[in-house]
Amino acid sequence: MKSGLGNLWFYLSQIYEQVPRVYDKGSEAVSLWQVRRWRMEVFKLPLKRGDLILDAGSGKGAMSDLLRRFGADTVMLDASLNMLAQGNGDRVQGVFERLPFRKGVFDHVVMGFSLHASIDYGLTLGNLRKSLKSGGRIFIVSIGRPSSRVKYALCLAYFEFVVPLLALLSTGKEFPLFSGLKTIYQNNPENELVRCQLDEFFETLEFKEMALGTVFKYVGVVPASSSQQRSPLSRRSPWI
Repeated sequence: MKSGLGNLWFYLSQIYEQVPRVYDKGSEAVSLWQVRRWRMEVFKLPLKRGDLILDAGSGKGAMSDLLRRFGADTVMLDASLNMLAQGNGDRVQGVFERLPFRKGVFDHVVMGFSLHASIDYGLTLGNLRKSLKSGGRIFIVSIGRPSSRVKYALCLAYFEFVVPLLALLSTGKEFPLFSGLKTIYQNNPENELVRCQLDEFFETLEFKEMALGTVFKYVGVVPASSSQQRSPLSRRSPWI
């Protein structure tokens, strides 16, 4: 199954270049102030101080900021230079479909509301798996799409009518920048189809729908029997 934004990615990438200054306020509002709680689910991973974690689709670094408080080392990857410019630590501009990292170098991968921005899910997930060491876990919280037609219609109405109002109240005249959320929602594959694709690359530990299916959480692991080998170079030098 091939899924992802395809050519729509280029349209949405321009929005991401403009949105950094209001991204946090807008995201909190349109999620009804739940986005931080959903991201905090990452602390259910078996994290250890000194773990090297890839924050894939990091944006300004909300997930990395949380993980660094725990003592983890993170590498922020994002396609938007304007987003990365507002982050701290190791930052790399790039896309999921062409990762500039060594095989098997990361202890974990986290994706805080970024998988849905993939050009191609298959390439993204395959590359992320390669970047993980054997036994490494991937944590994803993402915009989803429910299978139920009723839920889909209700949530579409939310993205079409409520999100613009909340974005207006929280960001003022820059509220049109959040119109891309409706585009992402409409072009997402259904959650069960995404889970099936994730199952092709990882051993699933948890899959949970939230907010009527407009958000899902996924935790998977690279089986310990994986034949991937870690690079002999320093774990603090993850690049190719």
